[in-house]
Amino acid sequence: MKILLTDKPTADNDYIESLICAYSRAGHQVTAGAENFFFSDDLPDILHIQWPESLYQWNAPKGKTRDDVYRMIVERLDWYKSNGVTIINTIHNLAPHDSTQDSDREVYRQVLGHADILVHHCTDSIRLLAETYPAATGRANIVCSHGDYLIHHRSVDRNHARSHYGIPEDKLVILNFGRQRPYKNERFISTVFNQLAIKSKYLVIAGVFQYPGKGRWLRIRNYLRKRYPYRNRKYIYRMFPVSELPDIISGADIIFLGQQNALNSGLLALAATYSKPVVCPDIGCFKQSMESWLCETFTAGDVDDAVRALQQMCNELPGPASLNNSDWLERNSWDSHVAGILKALPDRTGSRIHPG
Repeated sequence: MKILLTDKPTADNDYIESLICAYSRAGHQVTAGAENFFFSDDLPDILHIQWPESLYQWNAPKGKTRDDVYRMIVERLDWYKSNGVTIINTIHNLAPHDSTQDSDREVYRQVLGHADILVHHCTDSIRLLAETYPAATGRANIVCSHGDYLIHHRSVDRNHARSHYGIPEDKLVILNFGRQRPYKNERFISTVFNQLAIKSKYLVIAGVFQYPGKGRWLRIRNYLRKRYPYRNRKYIYRMFPVSELPDIISGADIIFLGQQNALNSGLLALAATYSKPVVCPDIGCFKQSMESWLCETFTAGDVDDAVRALQQMCNELPGPASLNNSDWLERNSWDSHVAGILKALPDRTGSRIHPG
């Protein structure tokens, strides 16, 4: 089959590249990129959409107004649908990243309304999506676990990684990693960390600082944060390419997330791939995605409960040699992910949809 993905691999995330490779291993021809979605007349068998907002935010045709892009998206969805293309939408979020207006959600509704198959990363996602978007009802909803990050995996000595970033070797390192958007709750993370009763604790917050409309005072603060030699924490505000992910993750003892509202997080899969224990809120797909892996959850937004969970993980932290993620990797392989999608394809006699 011919499969068109609306997103291309990026410099800082292995998700799309891993999905492309899994589709290819299953014997299918994959094309990727928003430009093909908007302008190609080469009909695929499957159109697979990941983040609808990428079509009008990050990868929109140049020189077009947002209203023009919205119309183009709907027109193209209608065109694919009228030509018998099976449309798949993977549900990463319940709302667009950095949404600024109601019309952003309308694009989500349009994609959901045109989709034949909705791919979720956990069972709770099906219910949460239906509660948010009635257009999601009546679709084929399937669960395919978020895949691993083995595609560029490499082993890195923990002390070597810490030396590279100037992190003390004798500390218990708690890492919050990824794009530092407002919903990641950096202040909550710091508050919980400050109350943690561990003398050797050390917090690392790493990733691009991505706050909409950030002012001059934030830029000054972040500049000072990156350069001030804190006793028990370090801020690394920058982009980490996929080639560097093994280094920053390998230097940590625990991965800590602080979101109050979210559906999925690739950081959870990244942590499990690199055998790093996780402490995270019990929201969305977080807890289910950590099945078969070492994880403590807490009530989102509850500082006391988060301190409890983090303290418990610190107290019971096994040595690196005792951490075995083989069960999680088996449950979350990309080949299984793609097999679940292909199994859900409609059986249409005489159509272009066919195995392999």
